[in-house]
Amino acid sequence: MPRKVLSSKPIPIAEVKRILEEREQYLNPLQLKTLSYARKYSKLTPEQAEELITKLMNEYGLEREEAVQVADICPETVDELRTILSGYRRLVSFLLFSEEKMNGILSLVKQALEASKQQI
Repeated sequence: MPRKVLSSKPIPIAEVKRILEEREQYLNPLQLKTLSYARKYSKLTPEQAEELITKLMNEYGLEREEAVQVADICPETVDELRTILSGYRRLVSFLLFSEEKMNGILSLVKQALEASKQQI
């Protein structure tokens, strides 16, 4: 019997990693490959990622999906951030031409990365 999706919500790679690690002994090969990817590319802890996502949504008006992408990739330059956000049509006029907002977002990302490095 197929499973029914009751709800869906974008989550950061760090959260995927945490969830899969909790169930590692029960994972199928595809899930193990996903866990390997999450371990390799997650840059923040789940708590730090969620905190960053919340700040991006509250302070800069990003949608959750957009904020998750930023938290997962952790861009370091305005050009990288522009590339990430350019896929979201509503942001083209709102953010892409505001250097101040872009630099503010990058500052939040940098703070999260620095906090992550201190915990290691």
